[in-house]
Amino acid sequence: MSLTEAFMTILNMSLTASYCIAAVLVLRLFLKKQPKIFSYLLWSVVLFRLLCPVSFSSSFSLLRMDTNVISRENLTARQMTEHTAGQETGEHPEQMTEDQNEETEAVSQTAQAGQRGATRIQTVLAVAAWVWFTGMVLWIAYGVWSAYRLCRFLKKAVCVEDDLYETEGISSSFVLGILRPRIYLPAGLSGEEREFVLAHERVHAARKDYLVKLLAWLARCIHWFNPLAWLAFALMENDMEMSCDEAVVRRMGMEVKQDYSRALLTLSSETTKIGSYPPAFGEGRVKDRVRNILSYRKRALVTVALLAGLLLVVVAGLSLNPRKNDEAEEHLRLGEKDALVMDYANAWCNRDGETLVKLYVDEDTAFANLPMLEKAGGEYTFGFSSPWPDEFWRTIPTGEGTDEGTAEIRYYAWTSDPHVAVWKEEISFVKTDTVDPVTSSSYRVTGSTLTYLDSIASEAEYMDAYWGDRAHHFVDYMENGFVDAINYQTEYDSENGESDRNAVYRDPETAAAYIMNLTGGTSTAETASNGTSIVEYTFADGSSVLIPMIDANFDARTSSVDGTAGENTAELPNAVNNEVWILDVHVWNAGAP
Repeated sequence: MSLTEAFMTILNMSLTASYCIAAVLVLRLFLKKQPKIFSYLLWSVVLFRLLCPVSFSSSFSLLRMDTNVISRENLTARQMTEHTAGQETGEHPEQMTEDQNEETEAVSQTAQAGQRGATRIQTVLAVAAWVWFTGMVLWIAYGVWSAYRLCRFLKKAVCVEDDLYETEGISSSFVLGILRPRIYLPAGLSGEEREFVLAHERVHAARKDYLVKLLAWLARCIHWFNPLAWLAFALMENDMEMSCDEAVVRRMGMEVKQDYSRALLTLSSETTKIGSYPPAFGEGRVKDRVRNILSYRKRALVTVALLAGLLLVVVAGLSLNPRKNDEAEEHLRLGEKDALVMDYANAWCNRDGETLVKLYVDEDTAFANLPMLEKAGGEYTFGFSSPWPDEFWRTIPTGEGTDEGTAEIRYYAWTSDPHVAVWKEEISFVKTDTVDPVTSSSYRVTGSTLTYLDSIASEAEYMDAYWGDRAHHFVDYMENGFVDAINYQTEYDSENGESDRNAVYRDPETAAAYIMNLTGGTSTAETASNGTSIVEYTFADGSSVLIPMIDANFDARTSSVDGTAGENTAELPNAVNNEVWILDVHVWNAGAP
């Protein structure tokens, strides 16, 4: 994981934690007169959100936000959306009067602007990541140095019992340590003060509060840029101390409240350190602690049980991520028109004839527009064996503010060769009086036109097939197992004396033209020694495109069986000895070249 990716993860964690902090602040208002242990335990979910980058997903989640809102994909999509919105003139694409070349040039400019926007975002994120990392390192270094100085100072402490030490020069007691925590007391405490202080620190030690504060300090160092994190742990520390005071009073008896309060005032620290470590007896807002002690009273067992149950529900709900891809919520987020297009494209890729018919205004219209739709025995079937539509992307539907509109969908369908074919479908839809109970949408498809983009002969057609008006898309040959299939066929052909059916992949120039379905032009390649190549394909009309390619078998071919690069490559299977050039989707998706 790169530093930028780590920073984006931290930002998402910090935003989610901020949501939880706001929830805890509200809940604390309702728990104001209840035992502080409940308020203290509520902060555990904030600590979890600030330190743990993963969580389970559930429909029970109390979070009403995207826990991964900050990502390259989301930021780039937003940048492209803003750019496209700034280019609009108030007319819909189907209402424009420009000729095809001008329209294509606009699409190309939009894609290039999206690339520039993506590059700017990456630059800003990279700089911000270094600022965050530097701040985190400085805070951790300061904390480690302070702990080192404290440990050196405490070497002169005198051991009174196994885990109890006394020393001059400290104004308040505290617990320090990780595996073997020790309690440090100021020298010269009176008998009653010493009893109260020791009881207080014993509670901290038994509850492992010293570890909680250590984790809180670490979370604060990581999220130093988030002011809510500082506020959270200042309040958490106060709730921790108040709950500890209550535990001491509860164990020693209500009659000690006055004396305990006087001891607390006597030994209170002159300064309060936000999120300090270790936990000290006299820290926190002492006046608030005294008021809480004097007003504290034991609660009925039933009340405590009810509050504990409610606390568990809240903590669980805030700890779980909202379940993704919930159909109803997704439709609500997208809007009726976009949800219709998504449902339509998904049904198309799933060959779900039943759903496709439901999405049309009626059965006759569906059969008129879908030549691959058939009905047998009362059941609908759709599609054929090959190509198989695997991925898609769609434009934002037009017709905002009206009861009709259009949308474009690009399907990326692969064959058994394997090879990717691109299909472009343009659909029109209209609002009806019937609301589908499943999709909750009243829009229905009225027409469809399907175009096979298998002979791309210009930059305009290239942009139309792979870039559209928002982002660049293509099926990942490596991820989809195409390279393994190509290697298998090559090995099979070699063993059976047949010609190599996949020879087109052996050269980056022929591979680029074949994979991207280019025709009628010429290509040149600049190939590097690390198994990468940039192919420039020039179409017959003079326009050209740059295509990043990578040799999928490069690592296997340049590494030997025993791990020594460049030797014994003859021992490798014939398939991986051959070059297999595919689109470098990582460079492609980064918007370059």
